[in-house]
Amino acid sequence: MTDPEHPNAPHPGTRPARQPPGATGLDPESEALYRLLLTRSEATVAQLAADAARSVDHVRDVLAHLVDEGFATMVADSRFRAVGPDAVLGGRIASQLGEVLGEYEALRELLGIHRAGPADAGGAQWEVVTGATAIRSRIRQLKAAAERTLCTFVRPPMVLPVPEDELHQDLQARGVVHRILFDRAVLDIDPYADYVRHALESGDEVRFAKRLPLKVLIVDDRTVFMEEPGGERPRAIVTGNRSIAGLAATLFEQLWTAGVPATTAAEGGVRIDEDDAVLLGLLIAGLTDQSIASKLGIGLRTVQRRVRELMDLADVDTRIQLGWHAAKNGWVP
Repeated sequence: MTDPEHPNAPHPGTRPARQPPGATGLDPESEALYRLLLTRSEATVAQLAADAARSVDHVRDVLAHLVDEGFATMVADSRFRAVGPDAVLGGRIASQLGEVLGEYEALRELLGIHRAGPADAGGAQWEVVTGATAIRSRIRQLKAAAERTLCTFVRPPMVLPVPEDELHQDLQARGVVHRILFDRAVLDIDPYADYVRHALESGDEVRFAKRLPLKVLIVDDRTVFMEEPGGERPRAIVTGNRSIAGLAATLFEQLWTAGVPATTAAEGGVRIDEDDAVLLGLLIAGLTDQSIASKLGIGLRTVQRRVRELMDLADVDTRIQLGWHAAKNGWVP
């Protein structure tokens, strides 16, 4: 029988049906009650039921779900307190960041928020940018508007041209710090490697990551430009949503800290012996393994083994990346 005072409430004892999760990972019914609980230091089931215009049994079931998910705690019989969003959601984000590129899940969550529509709490405005030309233009506008910092994830495929010198000089003159984290795969592709060289020569702070989960530009820690993977045409979203900007900034700092600086000084890094330096020099000069073996008077398998050992020492995946590492760390003259 339906509760005459609360016609929308389910029958007592019936667990409320779960709707698809929103930005918090909660279904709309649970999130609404969580928001209500956040406005109080603590509250009883009866108080929440009255304020939410729901039955006591319904609210009790939803509260049990919030407790299970870590969004609320029971402080006494039938009395509950909300767990702060920074604690519960921050913990989830930290857990994701602790996994090997678990940021893919964070990306799926963010794109889910976008498809569902902007949340009313943030008052965020969303913008969709489609096509390589439009993306280049929008990125330039965002960079030009930067006041303090630019943080960029760069990974193939890239739609970015080599940075414009005039814009770059203007940003530097205004004291805007640009940190760029490259997916190491860009070193294997000549046009992308040129972009890396330009960034280094321009004085940007550059680091390399083994693998990046997505392409992102964060402007002043408050505006996020993020790719939408998949699709035939390049597509991205721009948002000033504070929660998403905070998540993107956290993600960047985590991966930046774990990245390898492109300007690692030779004296502070690992040194190699003279024989390996000669072998590397021949390899970088373009000689084949067989030619190197003949010049050094060693076997082909010995050359291949030593190259593999040098790649392991440099913690790289390809010979092109080994060449970059060797040049940046003074392994070759």
